[in-house]
Amino acid sequence: MANGMRATEGAIEEVWVNSGTYEPTYRVIGAGKPKGICGSGLISLLAELFLSGVLDKAGNVNLTLKTKRVRQGEHGGEYVVAWGAETEHGKDIVITRVDVDNLLRAKAAIYAGFTVLADQVGVSLADVGKMLIGGSFGKYINVEKAVQIGLLPDMPWERFEFLGNTAVRGAYYALLDWQARQRVAEIARRMTYIELSADNTFYDAFMSALFLPHTDMGRFPTVEAALRKT
Repeated sequence: MANGMRATEGAIEEVWVNSGTYEPTYRVIGAGKPKGICGSGLISLLAELFLSGVLDKAGNVNLTLKTKRVRQGEHGGEYVVAWGAETEHGKDIVITRVDVDNLLRAKAAIYAGFTVLADQVGVSLADVGKMLIGGSFGKYINVEKAVQIGLLPDMPWERFEFLGNTAVRGAYYALLDWQARQRVAEIARRMTYIELSADNTFYDAFMSALFLPHTDMGRFPTVEAALRKT
């Protein structure tokens, strides 16, 4: 990422883009001058650029928009999130076409994983009662924005549960509680390994998810409704 960084002081963690002027508003960790954009900020930015029309479904930057925020960069179209005069390092903070492509591939792989897993056990994603999201990064994801880019399935928000750093917590419980260790062993015995490269199922799902939010808009009714309002 051209201006990616960890979620530390100076990172842009949330972005809003005006659909009329294409001007951004952002929130910075620590409330100081921005230095870059962290993961949650990139998800937020990608969703806002798509809904405001700066990006099309394929992630192309609309260079015909009448705004200085959109320009031709070294690697294609790019959008200026913060001008150099307002940043900590004095340089423009931008998201480039290469950045967008990388984000699309990452989110497509994650969503394709959901799709293949659901297909393997014979259920629809719409029938999933609860989605548990581990990792400290997941704790700060804006569910609405993650759905809007096709990173997470379009389902009622109350079905998502963020668990935080489950690896550390699980190791802690396993070390201190023998019953927890037994539970871990039991879960491990019941797990099924799915080889994603065994056939074209994952590849097909991945290719379908390489768009905002997906080639099949029927999977994302709330995003379709949001687009009609803009």
